[in-house]
Amino acid sequence: MSKIVIFIDWYKPAYKAGGPVISISNMVNLLNDEIDFYIITSNKDINEINPLSNVDFNQWMGLNNTRVMYLDKQNQNIKNFKNLVNNISPDKIYLNGVFSWYFSILPLFLFRYKYQIIISPRGMLGESALKIKLFRKRVYLIIAKYFGLFKNVYWHASSKSEMKEIEMMFKIKKAITIIPNLTSIDNTNLKLNQKTIKSLRLISVCRLSPIKNIDFFLDILSEIKFDCSYTLIGPDEDFSYKNKLIQKINNLPDNIKISFYGPISPKKVKEKLLEADIFVSSSKNENYGHSIVEALSIGLPVLISNKNPWIELNEYRAGFRIPLDSNLFLEKLNYFEKLDNDEFMKYKSGAINYYNNLMNPYLYKKDYIKLLTNKS
Repeated sequence: MSKIVIFIDWYKPAYKAGGPVISISNMVNLLNDEIDFYIITSNKDINEINPLSNVDFNQWMGLNNTRVMYLDKQNQNIKNFKNLVNNISPDKIYLNGVFSWYFSILPLFLFRYKYQIIISPRGMLGESALKIKLFRKRVYLIIAKYFGLFKNVYWHASSKSEMKEIEMMFKIKKAITIIPNLTSIDNTNLKLNQKTIKSLRLISVCRLSPIKNIDFFLDILSEIKFDCSYTLIGPDEDFSYKNKLIQKINNLPDNIKISFYGPISPKKVKEKLLEADIFVSSSKNENYGHSIVEALSIGLPVLISNKNPWIELNEYRAGFRIPLDSNLFLEKLNYFEKLDNDEFMKYKSGAINYYNNLMNPYLYKKDYIKLLTNKS
């Protein structure tokens, strides 16, 4: 079997980094009967001081038929990376993201001439994402392009919009493969919940970051006249932004009830999704959106911005993808609130049909095998 080394900053049982961890875990679970994966990662979750529990550090550990190396800080270095990778002698190396020193930049610098490199940007080349720490990112990209650091690498884009971001940044037309990220959700025998008659129950699952644009949605909630509850789940990454959100929450009218949870386990996230009526994403940039996909998979209609990649929601009656216009968001919320249960259940069925027809991981298994095993 082909041997693939994956570099990623965080990996299961870490979960607070969200999408990248889920994407790689699902890819590995789908393909580990066809490919030998070796995952090199850190021994902490994102923004955590204490290391992960119940894992062995600095040695290969078996996890779901895959070998994982959880490295402490002292062992994240050139010598160790060279020893690990050269002992494996992989067919390809798969990098997640563009700007991580230890798990993107350093492996690319060390191995770009010896092994074929695939890079998944994970949304980091989007306009809104690049604005965060803009100067450092721009300087790195200018230097990297000048010295040809990205020459001869292959790119895995999760959507057409991400492909365009790669093309614009690196002025390339080839060596880009578009395959959506993967979910691992089994929605067979799923019982669809009825719409509540007391209030419209909304939910968002995302990082508390300006790019997720939660303040925009809180302003919309302040205009709603009916009873509404809003559950917000995710880690806070920006202290000043979190304070801004808290101030807006404190000024909301009495008919709006807010429940805020920090980062919680994937199992608990699913429990909260099952309690909701509508999933909301007002993100300024999203290359995939695992929480959106999970919501659709369990029959939860979505209301998302057009900065998310999922189109044709209206055709399936799975929800709406609309511009970041507060009047449009308010209009759709009023629409959902007025639906009777029979009409609302059509949206729940539409969400599941959308997932089964466009997001089911087995639709893309052959594409992933081709990406990871083809010789070039």
